[in-house]
Amino acid sequence: MARKKYGAIDIAKYISALLVVCIHTYPFYEVSPTFNMYWIQTLCRMAVPFFFVTSGFFFFRKWEKDNEEANLASLKKYESRLLKLYLIWTVIYLPYTIWDYTRAQFKWYHIFAYLRDLILNGSYYHLWFFPALMLGMAIVYGLYRRYGMKHTLFISLILYLIGYMINVYTPLWESGRWPYVTFFFGFFTKVFTTSRNGIFFGPMFISIGLLLSRTRRLPHRVSVIGWAISFVLLIIEVSLYDRAGLLRDLTSMDLMLVPCVYFLVNALLTDDRPYKARYLNMRHESLLIYTSHILFAKILLAVMPHAHLVVYFLTLGLAQCFATAVLTLKDRYPVLENLL
Repeated sequence: MARKKYGAIDIAKYISALLVVCIHTYPFYEVSPTFNMYWIQTLCRMAVPFFFVTSGFFFFRKWEKDNEEANLASLKKYESRLLKLYLIWTVIYLPYTIWDYTRAQFKWYHIFAYLRDLILNGSYYHLWFFPALMLGMAIVYGLYRRYGMKHTLFISLILYLIGYMINVYTPLWESGRWPYVTFFFGFFTKVFTTSRNGIFFGPMFISIGLLLSRTRRLPHRVSVIGWAISFVLLIIEVSLYDRAGLLRDLTSMDLMLVPCVYFLVNALLTDDRPYKARYLNMRHESLLIYTSHILFAKILLAVMPHAHLVVYFLTLGLAQCFATAVLTLKDRYPVLENLL
């Protein structure tokens, strides 16, 4: 009964997983590269921030104001679960990692690059979600415990704006127009690779989840209107970056993502549909589709490099079959529970 109000969240998580698959398979590329770009850079870019916001919401709604010991225990339990999932999928993707480094003509310094990515950017490219969420949650937890809600939101916003400047304006910093800026940007990319991580990206959206968990909801109608306006502004923002020559595959920290995801989750939290058992499966399936889909997409894209829409549906079908198999067999084979 505790989750009866959150059926819409579980449905949206499943849809978000389907959108993440789009990011890695470019389904509409042959149909229209322009439409494919807008599809990925607007609607699909909301998927991962949505996961961060809902993670922050469900963690901080259990916060006990005067019980630091219980809060710390919850954080340790949460981080341990994420770390276990991350390490399991790191091992699963190890053959792919070895293959990629072999194709790149492995050098000794790749070991240090891999260790850096393991900690900050993900042991495989889509697994960045795990270290970013772990680090971001720890940062927001520490800020909220020490400084309270307002300062947590403010500091998270400052970090996001720094990350935004690095992520979106990369072509400017790489252009060489400002040699000192180019030097420091090169140093940053050597150390961090990207600002889409648990320092600059994660805290903003986790903090939005914190805000939603500790404050009253906006009316459903207001949230829907707010999301619609924010989404239109997101499309305009992406269009401006495209015209300015700033838009790249890795552009992912748009300003309007912040209000978009805030209003979206607000709207979903005020959806009062009765909770169904199927929604729990959709929540688990979303995680399994997210983590497993690259196993299939990588091979399918190599076999069918000019059939992106076919690759998308095949990847989605195989990832769904994998998720269904895990959920069906986990009672018989308890080891599969480690994937959830």
